[in-house]
Amino acid sequence: MRRKALQLSLLLAIPLHFANLQAQPTPEPLIVHEWGTFTSLQNEAGQAIGGINTDDEPVPRFVHRLTDWLLLSPTEVPASFFQGAPSCHPDVTLRLETPVLYFHLPGAWTRIPEVSVTARFRGGWLTEFYPNALADAPGVSKDPGGFGPLRSDTVSTLAWNNLDVGGDENGPPSNEHVWTAPRGVRAASVRTPGGEAERFLFYRGVGHIDAPIAVARNADTDELVVRSHLPHELAGRESLEVKSAWLVDVDAYGAVAFRVLPALRLGGTGTDKVLLRVSGDFAPREYNEANREQLRSSLHRALVAEGLFDDEAQALLDTWELSYFKSAGMRVFFLVPRAWTDLYLPLSVSKPAQITRVMVGRIELVTPQQRSNLQQIAQMPAAEVTAEATRLRDDYYGRIGTASPEQLRQVSSGRQSLEEYGISVPRSYQLYLALGRFRNALLLDEVARRPTPALEAFIYAHRLQGYRPAEPSVTARRPSLFDPATSTH
Repeated sequence: MRRKALQLSLLLAIPLHFANLQAQPTPEPLIVHEWGTFTSLQNEAGQAIGGINTDDEPVPRFVHRLTDWLLLSPTEVPASFFQGAPSCHPDVTLRLETPVLYFHLPGAWTRIPEVSVTARFRGGWLTEFYPNALADAPGVSKDPGGFGPLRSDTVSTLAWNNLDVGGDENGPPSNEHVWTAPRGVRAASVRTPGGEAERFLFYRGVGHIDAPIAVARNADTDELVVRSHLPHELAGRESLEVKSAWLVDVDAYGAVAFRVLPALRLGGTGTDKVLLRVSGDFAPREYNEANREQLRSSLHRALVAEGLFDDEAQALLDTWELSYFKSAGMRVFFLVPRAWTDLYLPLSVSKPAQITRVMVGRIELVTPQQRSNLQQIAQMPAAEVTAEATRLRDDYYGRIGTASPEQLRQVSSGRQSLEEYGISVPRSYQLYLALGRFRNALLLDEVARRPTPALEAFIYAHRLQGYRPAEPSVTARRPSLFDPATSTH
C-alpha cells in the first residue's frame, strides 16, 4: 500500500503534457532501494578476526568476478585436494554480502534510459557484480599469488554506466536460491549497453573495516558486553543509533533461540562506550524450530520500518534463509545506521533518485563450543592428525572412481557434504568442520595464540596456511601466521 501511495503521489506531480513521453528522462525521482549484509567475526574480547574471505552461498558462474583466487569455497573438501585453492587473507575483517539495488519507476513511466550508478568501497574491494560494470580494485590480481594488502585507505569502485531501466527481464537462467530469491521483487529491470540484464544490480566485496559495534564475552559469567566501535568520522554524532538488534543462537540440530535487543545509541563521546550488557546463555527450553519464523517476522517488521517494501524485505530474508536462520552458531544481527553505510559504501545515481539503503549487520561470535573443538584438535597427537589426513585423502580419491561427475561437482562446490558423498570423516576433521563457515580463520587465529604440534600438523596436512600479501600488511600482527614457509613439517 505504501508503495502505491508513493508512486501515485509522484504520478500526480507529473504535468499531463509529459504523460506520453514514456522514454524520456523524468524530472521526478527514481525510487531506488538497496539491501545487503555486512558480516564480521569477533573473538571473546570483541576484536575482529581476519581471514574471513570465505563464501557462504556462492553465486552463479555468470556473475562477474575480479578474480577466482580471493574467495574460499564453502566446500568441505580440503584445500590440499585442489590446485591453487584460495587462502585466508589476513586483512579481510568484513564481508560485504549481496547488496542488491532495486529500481522502481515513478508514476506511469515505463522506461528511463542512460542511468549511471557508482558504488565505492572505502577500506574494501568490490569483487563480484552483475550486470557487468567498470571495476577498479587496487591490489587485486588475477594471479593466485599477486594480492597486495587490504588497508583502511584502500578504495575500490564499480560503475554501471548508461543503464536502461524498465521492463521485467530476469537475466540468465539460474536455479541458485541465493540468486532467484532476490528476483521475487516487483521492480524494473536494468540492462547494460552490452546487453546484460537483471531485475537488480548486484555486488559483493571484502573489507578491512571494523563493525560499528563490538561484542565481548565474559568467560566466567557468559555475559555479553556490547560496545560502540565507531570510526573517528562518526564518533561525535549524537544521533547515530542502531534501531533494531537481535541476539540469535542456532544449535547443531537447527533449533533457534533469540532475544530482541533494545535500541543502541552509538554516537557521542568515546568510541568504546558500553551500550548494553546481556546474557549470552540460553536455557534449553528456549530452543525450538518455531522460533525461526518468529525471528523472521521480527526482522521483517524492522526492515519494512526502515523503508524497504514488503517483497524486498521478504527477498532479503529468503536469500539468507540458510545462513541467517539455519546455520549453527551464535550471532548478533542489527540494522546498520545509514551514516555508517554511506561513509564506507558511498553510492551515487546519475538521475534524481529517492534512495533507501537498509543494511543488516551480522557479527558471528566465537562460542565456547568452537573453542572446545579447537582445543580438542590441539591436544591430539600430531602423528594421529597426519595419519587421519592421509586416510581422508585416500578415501576421497578412492571414491572418485565410482562417483558420477555431478556428484563430484556437488561435493567440490559445497552443495554436498563429505558424509553425503560417502566419505568416512576422521575425528580431527569432524571437529574442524563443526567450527562453521569461518573455520579456517578460527584455526589460524588459534594456532597464532596457542600453537601446538597438532594444530600445526593439521594446517600443514590440509594446506590451510593463510595468504601472505605481496607487501607487508599493516594488519598482520603475526606475519608468520599466514606464511606457509614457517611450517616445520
